[in-house]
Amino acid sequence: MLTLYQFSTSPFTEKVRRALNYAQLSFDAHEVIRADVPNGTYKKVSPTGKFPALLDDETPVWDSTDILIHINGLSPALPIIPIDAKQQAFAHVIEDWADESIYFYEVLMRLSWPHNLENALEEFAESMPHVPRDQLKNLIVEGTTKLTSAQGLGRKPKEQIIEDVRRHFFALEQLLNGENWLAGTSHPSNADFAVSGQLSALLYAKEAKEIYENCEQIKAWLSRLDEVAPIH
Repeated sequence: MLTLYQFSTSPFTEKVRRALNYAQLSFDAHEVIRADVPNGTYKKVSPTGKFPALLDDETPVWDSTDILIHINGLSPALPIIPIDAKQQAFAHVIEDWADESIYFYEVLMRLSWPHNLENALEEFAESMPHVPRDQLKNLIVEGTTKLTSAQGLGRKPKEQIIEDVRRHFFALEQLLNGENWLAGTSHPSNADFAVSGQLSALLYAKEAKEIYENCEQIKAWLSRLDEVAPIH
């Protein structure tokens, strides 16, 4: 039995859910209460406190990349990691780009910029039900601003952030030009699941959504992905 312990607001959760659904694996979803993480409630499932985490019977797997590798082993008929070595390497690079670069843009734009946080606030409130909305908003803005400032992105001017995102969208458009999937495979892979999760979160930001409106290749790709690897 597979149980996914998740924050529904996390782009890494979308990444894992798409992979599970593409692999046609049944699973139960458990929404993690954020306030219960520090007191050790979920330590058996995720000793590091990282989520999503997948519990396969009594075997826990945390970190979204490791979870996708685990899923790949459970579904040999529908692999999510490319078999070809070169495509596998390229998919790994794209997945890492999504998880370690695009991620910080979505954190900054979706959660540190208050006008965009309004679009996501109610979803975050579901995992922090006892925190008043104003307090929750302040906690999120303060925490994500500190995170992105330490990482470096948060110290850039907003105009530069938007231009960076424009270049990321352009890169995605070019990768998808003439291809159905990001790693050049005949089926979606870890690259597609990782990027789509970060992109969904990024599109809460109106500045990113305005750029996306002109990205026809990305729109078509997301439509294909929704058909074969839905989020829900």
